[in-house]
Formats: sequence, C-alpha cells, structure tokens
Amino acid sequence: MNEKIAADLREEITAGKHKPGDKMPSVREIADRFAVSAGTASKALQLLSKWGVVHPDSTRGYFVSAQSEPTDEQAPSPEFLALMQEIKAIRDDVTGLKDRLRHLEERIESE
Repeated sequence: MNEKIAADLREEITAGKHKPGDKMPSVREIADRFAVSAGTASKALQLLSKWGVVHPDSTRGYFVSAQSEPTDEQAPSPEFLALMQEIKAIRDDVTGLKDRLRHLEERIESE
C-alpha cells in the first residue's frame, strides 16, 4: 500500500500540485487521507525520498526535491504499474456495483 500512496503523491508532484521546495503533507495528514496507519504513510514518504522525489528535513518534514522526476532505476517496475492499473479497474467496478445496488434499494423502498 505504501507504494500506491507514494505513486499517487508522485503523480500529484508531477502534475504540479506540489512544487519543488514545497513542504509535503505531514505523516498524519497522509495517513488520514489514505486511511492507513502512520507507519504506512511514513514508509510512503521514505519511498518518495528513495526515488529522489522528496527530501527529508529531520525537524520539519519532507520537501519536494528540485529534481522530482525519478530516474529509470528508481521508477516503479512495469509489473507494479500493471498491478496498479488492475486495482484501479477493480475499484471502478466496485464503485459501479455500489451505485447499482443503491439504485435498486431506492427502487425497492419506493414501491
């Protein structure tokens, strides 16, 4: 899960939501946002640091690095990216099923 969180945060950085020099959200904020433990959120930030996307400041948190694009060696493997695409497709399917179930329940209640 920490790889998925790190990948999501890296996408935000690439999209310009977090610019070089910006302070990243705190471990607690990331944990709350992704509904994970603080340890998992911390590991995601450490992974971003390993990829060279952010750098830690021991007293202030993590900051977006000037060079926020990972090198080929640091980039996620094709297998990981394929798994993330499959997980997204499954989530989309589940969301669609939840919507259909809600619609059916509303029809039953209205009859």
